[in-house]
Amino acid sequence: MQLAKPSTAQPFTTCSLCGLTTLHPLTNQQGDAFCCPSCKEVAALLAESPAPAVAATANEANAQNVTLTLNGMWCSSCAWLVSEQLKRSTGVLQAETSFIQGQTNITFDDTLTNPKALKRRVRSLGYKATLPDEKPYDEEDAFLTRLLVCGIMVLHDMVVGGGIYIRDIFGWATPESQPLVDFFQVMMLLSSIPVLILLGLPILRAGFASLLRGQPNLHTLIMIGTFSAFGLSVRNLIIGHGGLYFDTATMLIFLVSVGRWLEMQAHKASGQAVTKLLEQIPETAAVVTDQGAELVSVAALKPGMRVRVRPGERFPVDGLVALGAGDVDESLLTGEPKPIAHREGDAIKAGTINLDGSFEIIATAVGEATVAGQIGRLLHEALWARSPLERTVDKLSAWMTPIALALAAIAFLSWNQVGGSEKGLIVALSVLLIACPCALGLATPLTLWLALERAAEAGVILRSVAALERLAKVKQIFFDKTGTLTQLPMKVQEVSVHDALDEAQFLTRVASIENESEHPLARAIVEYAKAKQVELMKPETFKAVPAFGVVGSLPNLNSQVVIGSARFMSAEGLAMPEKIGQQAEAWKEAGRVVIYAGWAGRVRGLVALGETIREEAKEVLNQLQLRDLKLGVLTGDELQAGERWQKTLGIPVQAGLTPDEKMKRLAENAAMVGDGINDGPALAAATVGLALHHGTHVARAASDVVLMRDDLRVTPWLFDLARATMKRVRQNLGWAVIYNLLGVGLAMAGLLQPVFAALAMVMSSVFVTSNAMKMNKFPLPAHLALEEESTPG
Repeated sequence: MQLAKPSTAQPFTTCSLCGLTTLHPLTNQQGDAFCCPSCKEVAALLAESPAPAVAATANEANAQNVTLTLNGMWCSSCAWLVSEQLKRSTGVLQAETSFIQGQTNITFDDTLTNPKALKRRVRSLGYKATLPDEKPYDEEDAFLTRLLVCGIMVLHDMVVGGGIYIRDIFGWATPESQPLVDFFQVMMLLSSIPVLILLGLPILRAGFASLLRGQPNLHTLIMIGTFSAFGLSVRNLIIGHGGLYFDTATMLIFLVSVGRWLEMQAHKASGQAVTKLLEQIPETAAVVTDQGAELVSVAALKPGMRVRVRPGERFPVDGLVALGAGDVDESLLTGEPKPIAHREGDAIKAGTINLDGSFEIIATAVGEATVAGQIGRLLHEALWARSPLERTVDKLSAWMTPIALALAAIAFLSWNQVGGSEKGLIVALSVLLIACPCALGLATPLTLWLALERAAEAGVILRSVAALERLAKVKQIFFDKTGTLTQLPMKVQEVSVHDALDEAQFLTRVASIENESEHPLARAIVEYAKAKQVELMKPETFKAVPAFGVVGSLPNLNSQVVIGSARFMSAEGLAMPEKIGQQAEAWKEAGRVVIYAGWAGRVRGLVALGETIREEAKEVLNQLQLRDLKLGVLTGDELQAGERWQKTLGIPVQAGLTPDEKMKRLAENAAMVGDGINDGPALAAATVGLALHHGTHVARAASDVVLMRDDLRVTPWLFDLARATMKRVRQNLGWAVIYNLLGVGLAMAGLLQPVFAALAMVMSSVFVTSNAMKMNKFPLPAHLALEEESTPG
């Protein structure tokens, strides 16, 4: 296997202003890097008006955090403007605004400012803002109302304008009808003003925001085009000759607003995964006290409280069942449609449904600390993050707008010579509209967001949309063995003691140390000891040595207890008696996992554990191979065990590896699937790390993908989803590029009227949106679909 070679490519530099990456940065005298001349110029302008001196005195020791919900943002430039203005406000330490989420996250010094003052600052910019404890403004309904009202006005302008055009085309104009035409033209002016106010002002604000940012965009083009057409029409109406374009201006704004409404629907659909999850957590819970059950707010719950849950109710917290038994629907978190039976001692997760039992549970996690809360946070963070491809498209879109302005200027100058200034203006307006990179901006993020939600429905949580890009590029997959390809829990098969101690005393020492470990083998030994009624002690010291074992000290024992592999025994200087060595070899030949334990200079005994391959493992490996993926297993097991597993699984197994050695085996574009603490470094180093949900916290933190079900069958489906997502992204990007090239050519030739250019722009966005929305119909994994069909009700 060839190891990945260090890249010698020139590193990317992050722009100091907009955050985009660039291979060829521009720098100023202070050494700040910028991705383009516009960012450099805007930074210079901002430097001329630095933040007030008092803001610099904000103290991080007094830092508080608040998230405001925003409405009225039309593009990322609006989000940029909000962030920049907040950062310049007194007492603000940091502000980050997401156009996607419609929120701004502010860190501030509570001795200098407060959330209400920050809310007023945002509202002074023309955007609506609500605090966390306030009811958010329903932008969607309000926008739809404005759209319907303005639609009537636009229809009036189009009907009246169409009648006047027909009159002129067919030569029906007479002196007697001119006063009536003048009256209707004034009516067109009056009916266009509400459209400009209700729908045009937000576009005007967004256009100015993008100009201030130094990155003119779609709204800059619309602002220039429509308001130029309206201004020319007013001028011609006053002087009494020339064409009137009120209907063109209002129709353009209306069509762009329709596109905006479609985009709002798409954003709403993409965020449903988070919304659906958070809505399932009950607002109240019945806490069991000495006086009986007391109904309290979920926000008041604390770990350790006893909570009663009746049939049909959702569990408000994560906890352990203290009393009761019954079936629980966990499909919200795992995608598993079949109910799972729970009884005393079992773990319960918040948001799941108690179907038929009466439970009392002891809360172990509440609020954001629950599994549902953590999943919601991961999905929320994933939607905030931008993938490398999105950043590249953003940069391309940023360059397309100045290009469109340049082409429009060329068109105006050319057609001004041929057909006059009005003809030049109309052609330039068509060029501006058709060249808008609206579809290009929608092509990538919308598809990725919807794929993220679809994965969540199947019980797969992606920590970022960038993970989808990397999954689609993966050529090789490595698996951990224990707990990933094999079924947990493992079982202790036999114990062999070669010491004066009996088996119970031996297990007391071994299990007491292993009780501090999270490793699956350790848990199996502890469970076996408890079943034998062995009393455990609290170790005085404990240390885990990844890929080798554990070491610790116990009360009344002068030497440390060393537990782990034969290599670990040798490294710790413990002698291996011949009988123990022979017994270990016999167990290994039988396919068992052997754990050595010793103290005071020599090995004292052995524990043999058995593990079985997962029922679905071979089928999953076969499905992945059918997708032209190379497979391998990386394990810390000894070489003999590795050879046996290679014959069983039918794929290459590399055994006897330390965590560092596992990392070195990972090639470029390789994924790692694991669950144990030993896999943390490998999961982090892989192109994509996938962790099973039953894995340790370290493994889940290091992974890019969390499989919420203890089932590998979703893995092949996940690679299909990633490939289908990127294929659809490429389709959308290809369409956007072809549309822009053809449209600009037609507009420059004077063959495309502004209204039809605007309609083409909206239809292009509709195509991209509908193509992306097909991700909602991407088939769920076959086993989940079958289980849904077989589940009653």
